[in-house]
This record gives sequence, structure tokens and C-alpha cells, in this order.
Amino acid sequence: MKNNNRHIVIGTDANYLPRALVFYKSLSSVHSNFVLHVFCFDEVTYNVLKKLNYENIIIYRLSEIENKELLKAKSTKKRMYEYYWTLNPAMGKRIIGEQNIDFIALADCDMMFFDSPESIFEEFYGADVIIQPNNFSFQHEKDLIPVGYYCTSFQCFRKNKNGKAILGWWYDQCVKWCSSKFEEGKFGDQKYLDDWRIRFKNVREVENPGTNVAPWNIQKFDVSKRNKKIFLNNKWPLVYYHFHSFRMSLTNYKFIITGDRKNSYKIDKNAINLIYSPYIKLMKETIKMLKKVREYKEFIKTNPGGLQKDFNGKPIKFVN
Repeated sequence: MKNNNRHIVIGTDANYLPRALVFYKSLSSVHSNFVLHVFCFDEVTYNVLKKLNYENIIIYRLSEIENKELLKAKSTKKRMYEYYWTLNPAMGKRIIGEQNIDFIALADCDMMFFDSPESIFEEFYGADVIIQPNNFSFQHEKDLIPVGYYCTSFQCFRKNKNGKAILGWWYDQCVKWCSSKFEEGKFGDQKYLDDWRIRFKNVREVENPGTNVAPWNIQKFDVSKRNKKIFLNNKWPLVYYHFHSFRMSLTNYKFIITGDRKNSYKIDKNAINLIYSPYIKLMKETIKMLKKVREYKEFIKTNPGGLQKDFNGKPIKFVN
């Protein structure tokens, strides 16, 4: 008998661990029927999560999915986050292959849920794969061509022949090439998705405007709150917000709303008050909690600013 829990897959390193736990905590507040599979990209993350021992989190070491193909791809990377992108379909393949489930959801960890993702799963009914548009606002539509029409923030794959074949094709492409450079119509892991609705059968895109709301599209919406829920244009409940380019210090909790990746977005005060403020509060609480775990306290000493680093331990300079 198949497991009726929603199986959601993310990956994180120690630097992004507070965000991953905000992902988990916010999802727990709006949804109870899920298992979160977390691939730990370093031993600090694995050891901390093992100590925290959350009931519905299953943790994996990176070595559990690394094979000769991935290690060869890893050897060509200058930036760790490019390798993390490469791992996305590999993580999905592992879980969909071993779990007795109907489908998986593969997600970014730098998100916060404001409402249940069941609305996405309802749209997924009858499809084998569902993918998430970037939904760029007019101000950022120039990013559509280089970055891609779709965002690999939250996509679902059915555990059937077609769903697994599409996931396998994506894995093969990412192993061959996955870079932050804009090259020959490719970008990272996500621009491969651009033609999926033409290349493959039974691929659907998420229509709900309340999903993947992000710094590059929040300008499209008026944000309001009623009955403890956030609404867009007074109509659509906000399901999740993608906190791309947000950064918070692991020592003094100073933060920047956007700008972590050499790109800056205009976010109005209302969106900051209603969307960013709860995230900032939960991030602070989570970092304070993590500081009580010895392994994470020691990690912060080596990376107080919460900066992503390259394979040599130097702070990275983002291309996008």
C-alpha cells in the first residue's frame, strides 16, 4: 500500500540550514500530512539535524547519492551552489526510487509557507509532472530569456514511467552541464524546463498565482491580510514566498531584504511588513535555537556572516 503522506525533498548545507528549518516549521504550521526528506550537503548539517531529531524529517548524507557521474561533475565546479543545483534531480531520483509513494515534490529550501501547498497537489491531479513558472513582473521580464520561464522552486514528479523518465532526462542534462553562466540557451538546472511541455507528455504548469511569489514578481500584487491569512490582490491566498537574495548574519541577525546575489529588487513596505517580517522573526528564532547545538555554534565561528563559499572556503561572488 502506498504511503499517503506528501513526500517533499530539499537539500541544504549548514549555511542554509536556518532557512531549511524555517521551510519545515512554516510547512508544519499549515500542513500536517508530510514527510520532509533533507539531503545534508555537509556533516555539520547532518549531525545537527540528527540531534534535533524531528519526527517527520528523514535525513541523508551527501555520500548516499553521490556516484561517479556526480563526482566527475563536482570536479568541474568552481562554486558549490552549482553542484547543489546539479544534485536536484539526483535527490528526486533517490526518493522516488525507494519510497512507496504516488509522487514527490522537489523544492528549494529558502521558502516560507503561508498556506497549505495542497492547492498545488490538486492542480497536479492527472498530470505526471507539474512545474512552476517564474511569473516575472513587468520590471523583471528581461530576466525571462537568460534565466528561464520556469523556476525550480517547487516541482512534482509522479512515480510512473513517464514521470521517472522526465526526472531521469533532467538528471542526465544536469550531470552534463549545470552552471551559473548563461551559455548556449542554458542556465543552471532550471532553464532545461523551458520546453518540457513540448518535449514531454503530460507536463502541467502551476496556475495558482499564490505560489512562487518572489522578489522578481511581488511588484505585480497588492498584498493584504485578513483572518490571519495573506492575500494577493485581495483574492488569492499566498501559499509560499521564495526568499531569493535574502541574507541574515548568523551572529548579530542583521539582514538584507535583497542583494545577496548582485541583484536588487524593489519591495514595497507593505510586502516587507506582511511577508518579510514574519520570515525575519522566524529566522532569528531558528538561528538562536541552532546556536544551542554545539556543532552549529562551532560552525558559526567559521562563517559569522552567513555567506556562501566556494570549494576553497572563500566567499562566492554571484553571477546572477
